[in-house]
Amino acid sequence: MSILNGQSLLASAMAGLTNTYSTLMSAHSSSGKGLTLNDLANVSSSTMMTLGGNYSFLQYLTSNFASLDKDGDGEITGNDLNNLMNTMQSQGLTYSEIQALCSNGNSDNSLLSTVLTYFNKIDANGDGRVTSEEITKFSYDCDRYNAEAKYKSYKASSTSLYYNDGVEDDTTSVLDSLKPNLNSNS
Repeated sequence: MSILNGQSLLASAMAGLTNTYSTLMSAHSSSGKGLTLNDLANVSSSTMMTLGGNYSFLQYLTSNFASLDKDGDGEITGNDLNNLMNTMQSQGLTYSEIQALCSNGNSDNSLLSTVLTYFNKIDANGDGRVTSEEITKFSYDCDRYNAEAKYKSYKASSTSLYYNDGVEDDTTSVLDSLKPNLNSNS
């Protein structure tokens, strides 16, 4: 396994949210201060084409509207989005956030698959979120375990005292060449 880059997973989620939010703000914000639930529900097809047809970020904003609108003003503002990203940066991503925000094709599929498969093992502190540090530590632990398992099977008796690089036709060992020549008069 190569080292898993949890930072790229997090960066992909935050970049997608930022891009979606700013695109929706410029095209659909009725108040100019933030996005209402109505703004999110009535996104035009041309705006969706601008977003590349990716509904996952829009769906995330819509389905989590109440929890994202921290001040309860009926809009997801730039401050609300910044609060979400600060939480993600400091506390990590939940399983459902990873599914919604990282399954968009912009993320490394093997990373995404591994993190989702081993989410509970990666979440070392059991808080329901995985951080970049937890993902990297899990990756190192897996590599260490695999190396230990591989090299545990090697024994000292498996090594050879003889070296032959195949260049010489002489099949005598290195040890034989080190014996004193019995035929010499020295």
